[in-house]
Amino acid sequence: MLTSLLLLAATAGLAGPPAKLDPPIHIWYNSDGDFAYRDRAKVYARAAESGYVVVLRSDLNGRVRVLAPVDPRDDQHVDGGKKYELKGRGGREAFVAEDTAGQGTVLAAWSKTPFSFDRYVKDGRWDLDALSGQGAQTDDPEARLMAIVDGMKAAGAHFDYDVAVYTVSPPPRYALAPYGPYGYPYGPGYWGYDGWWGYGSPFVGARIFVPFGRVGVGRFRRW
Repeated sequence: MLTSLLLLAATAGLAGPPAKLDPPIHIWYNSDGDFAYRDRAKVYARAAESGYVVVLRSDLNGRVRVLAPVDPRDDQHVDGGKKYELKGRGGREAFVAEDTAGQGTVLAAWSKTPFSFDRYVKDGRWDLDALSGQGAQTDDPEARLMAIVDGMKAAGAHFDYDVAVYTVSPPPRYALAPYGPYGYPYGPGYWGYDGWWGYGSPFVGARIFVPFGRVGVGRFRRW
């Protein structure tokens, strides 16, 4: 009997780690969320279970747009375990990184019950003024987006959400070199006469900017 108990205790420590459960909702980007100015951003989402999803984006200036569904009347239902690429109008990428520089936020919310968009719709389209005005008293984009989703959830329902932050590096700036009398920039060998040897070739020098540090994909919450 003692031998059996010792054997059971020894084998219990050999059990593998528990299986890692998928989060209720997961949102992520291509390029790890690091974009150059005017890049077309791809956004992906996956829910662990079938349900209903709404995805919001807040840019650097606090403007809020709905990435999914594209139109309020579009289907918001998703199948569990399936990866979705969020598409903009005409099948284009989810959005264009038009922020001059800085960080934007995307929040994906999942619920077992459909979301209601009535208070954020005008003439059958998303009411951008209502979306951007909601929660404007706070500078926290996550809190603002959560306030919007809270206004979309069904009475008595809860939602799970994931947040992903993206960064946009600033557009390049160009500095012109000083030019001589015939349109060529002065160079170290300029002697004051018309000649290639004194001027060198015309050039435009690009200033190099270091983008903001990357911020990892966010946190999972229930609300």
